[in-house]
Amino acid sequence: MKKRRRIKLLKARLAKRNPLFEQYRKAVSASSSVKALTEQYRPGFIPHPLNLSHLKGLKIFPETRLLHLSSSYDLRKQGRLTPVKDQGPAGTCWAFATYGSLESCLLPEQEFDFSENNMKKLLSENCPTGYDRAPRDGGNQFMSVAYLTRWDGPVLEKEDPYDPFDNGSCSQFSPQKHIQNVIFIPDRKDAADNQNLKQAISKYGAVFSAMYYEEQYYNPDKFSYYFPSYSFSNHAICLVGWDDNYERKNFNIEPSKNGAFIARNSWGNAWGDNGYFYISYYDTNIGSDNALYYNAESPAKYNILYHYDPLGWIASVGYRSSTAWFANIFTASSNKQELVAVGWYIGGASASYQAMVYTDPVANNPRSGKIVKNVSGTITYPGYFTRSFSKPLALKAGQKFSIVVKLSTPGYNFPIPLEMPVDGYTSKAVAKKGQSFMSKSGTSWEDISNSWENSNVCLKAYALSKNSADDSPGKK
Repeated sequence: MKKRRRIKLLKARLAKRNPLFEQYRKAVSASSSVKALTEQYRPGFIPHPLNLSHLKGLKIFPETRLLHLSSSYDLRKQGRLTPVKDQGPAGTCWAFATYGSLESCLLPEQEFDFSENNMKKLLSENCPTGYDRAPRDGGNQFMSVAYLTRWDGPVLEKEDPYDPFDNGSCSQFSPQKHIQNVIFIPDRKDAADNQNLKQAISKYGAVFSAMYYEEQYYNPDKFSYYFPSYSFSNHAICLVGWDDNYERKNFNIEPSKNGAFIARNSWGNAWGDNGYFYISYYDTNIGSDNALYYNAESPAKYNILYHYDPLGWIASVGYRSSTAWFANIFTASSNKQELVAVGWYIGGASASYQAMVYTDPVANNPRSGKIVKNVSGTITYPGYFTRSFSKPLALKAGQKFSIVVKLSTPGYNFPIPLEMPVDGYTSKAVAKKGQSFMSKSGTSWEDISNSWENSNVCLKAYALSKNSADDSPGKK
């Protein structure tokens, strides 16, 4: 009996699914129609299956920087916001909030206008690597991170102009940037827990955030909003500033104290204060599902991408410990290319890692072959992380190589990020045996598809090709 018990404890297990995702699915299935946010706009934010509630209230930015924060701040006055856009009658606020953040973080040095239309289409059920959603339906920050980290975008607005009714082709264009790092800022624990968001806004730019919107809680005279009750979020906006002294009497229902964030909407300039509004610190949903798209690099830095997770981070796995190992085995696509970086998702703050590269590994053993890279470090923020190598590694066409990561996420016993099928969400997820592996100790490895069908590790490898024929981004 003891032996059986010990084996059971060593078995990997999935983290519990986000309860808000389950509530959303039940609410949608119980309703024959989707209630509009206003007469013109549709709900556009949907909860993600992944549960990161363990991060709630965690401070991820150095406390010393808090000394420099003023009682009010506004990115509009800093010239760090692109013009407000209009999503029209489509549930695409999440795409607009994504690019509201990314475009802001590139300013003032670089000004771009990225295509939300391309994002909403390529992430739809109409495309081979899309989610179980129509092109006009809702989404979230994890979907847009998947789209960006698989190098489908960002593409220019002029190449794929926005049309809320466009259900057209899965047209792909050359990405203008490659997203290499995204911060998932922890949800606030209470109305006073605003340091993370303030730091992010002032240092980097606009922050993607979710809220619950219902017309009765909006004051059109004061451009203010306060929702005091409870519901899963249904709308995504950008946080672009704050005012600690914003009067509580400006809201339809008075919160207990003053203070509000300045938010940027995607309902055009005619709505709100030229597209902006104030949302109370005491709103029950604001400051949740936060994402900062702050690190976008030249697409010339890496031009070949190896991965098995086009739908991104859907679930997490662990061995009842904050430390675990995961790996992918890839095959080099051409000669004259160099492996220059690796990337993966992190579900904890101040996570420590060891990343290794092996060449010519044997099947089902990613740590066999020759170890050629062994780097380590600490990852400050939860989100998506890229680690570059100081010296590139030359690869030959047809050569097998493995990326192996040992990751420790303090306070979170599910360090392994997975893409996997979820009914009604990611049914197109696919996997083959011999691609992705997991291990408790790094010695004995299990093919992930043996435990969860059509599931792969979210672990990417980036290479740079010297062949002119390989200048366009190569995937998988």
